[in-house]
Amino acid sequence: MSLSGTSNVELVRQFRSGDAGAFDEIVTRFQDRVFRLACVWLYDKQAAADVTQEVFVRGYKGLRSFHFRSSPFTWLYRTTKNVCHEFNRVRRSEPLDEEPQDPSSAQERDVASFESARQVRELVADLPERQREVVMLRIFEDMSVTETALSMGCREGTVKALLHKATEKLRTKMQQAGIEDE
Repeated sequence: MSLSGTSNVELVRQFRSGDAGAFDEIVTRFQDRVFRLACVWLYDKQAAADVTQEVFVRGYKGLRSFHFRSSPFTWLYRTTKNVCHEFNRVRRSEPLDEEPQDPSSAQERDVASFESARQVRELVADLPERQREVVMLRIFEDMSVTETALSMGCREGTVKALLHKATEKLRTKMQQAGIEDE
């Protein structure tokens, strides 16, 4: 039976009733989003892959007692955030690698594009935590205002205000850094 058309909530219900295939579908649907969020918080692809795996290990255990007070992705988002914070606390004693790893090609245009993306990530990382979260969810993850508010546990108006402040700060910082606003 194909689970591709099944809602996320129904997948959790099926998983809770013993359908292991439902959890496989949850992983398939959300692993890329969880990995991207971890990359933004950690600046390290290998660490992000480790965190993503840990999020789904915790998901396997935790979704069995899921109370449906939020969407499954909201729950995974918060779990990802918590695991990333735990990971950062553990590695604070180690020297931080400030540069994200080069994704692949050494061609000049790829290097320039990578450098611009690195600069934007640094600017986003310098935002206050709540503004950074809004930017990640609304812009990087393309979530709606409602989904973002649910994920962050705040009101929609707060999301809009935080996003406005964050984009103004980013625009100013990008101009100061000489990064083009695309």
